[in-house]
Amino acid sequence: MITGILSEVGRHVSSRWFRSVLLPGLLLVLVAAAGFHLGHAHALDTGRLSAWLDGLARRWRATPARAVVDIALVLLAAGTAGTVAGVLGRALERLWLAPVEWGAARRRRRRALQAAERADAGVVEAYLPRRHTWMSDRVRLVETRIRAQYWFDAAAAWPRVWLLVADEVRQPVQAARTGFAEAVTLAGWGCLYLVTGVWWWPGLIAGGCVLLAGWRRSRAALEEFSTLIEAVLDIHHRDLAAALGVVVGEAGVTESEGRRIDDILRKGAG
Repeated sequence: MITGILSEVGRHVSSRWFRSVLLPGLLLVLVAAAGFHLGHAHALDTGRLSAWLDGLARRWRATPARAVVDIALVLLAAGTAGTVAGVLGRALERLWLAPVEWGAARRRRRRALQAAERADAGVVEAYLPRRHTWMSDRVRLVETRIRAQYWFDAAAAWPRVWLLVADEVRQPVQAARTGFAEAVTLAGWGCLYLVTGVWWWPGLIAGGCVLLAGWRRSRAALEEFSTLIEAVLDIHHRDLAAALGVVVGEAGVTESEGRRIDDILRKGAG
């Protein structure tokens, strides 16, 4: 019965939603239900879990209507969990990318200066850490590098460049952005698993591992995404200048030309 219901659901929902929302949600609901039944005292008691599952199966065979209702409630809870995981992921994304400077930024800046001193390397002040997370600084670094090289604002230029480039240029950028969104959602799932730790301590371990995996994947995906954005701007900034009517010489964008581009992008707002 359960397999049949899941197969029917799978035929009528988006395969992507089924894989990324419903299935992870089902796993979370099952873990939460099993953990709630076991509790802290019997957290790893597989015999107690098997007995509970056997009893549940007998009740379902005796009352099929109850089985249908229970499965519908589980599916509803799984879909809701998927939505909540996405919301938590987006909240983590905003936190990780927030353009603020806390104590962590100063500590990271000191470490960068110490590493440069040990390597006897020069330091570009504008490229030193300034924000509270590595991810936020990685986004800022794209803007800083583009401003230093071409004299215009990357955030203002990006939507215009996006309209100029071909689909084959857009595809890897879109894939990297999707990868980052999926990674932060994974971190959101980790937060939900941590909640199960309130009544079942292994949930804390599982949640911590999933959250850590989501954080690491988010860093890798953001690195790829930022690199691709910077690469697209490097390669297609002349197309942007031409589309805006700014003539760029063979030597590249000069300060006056870059400021002219910036002025057009900002509509003279300065």
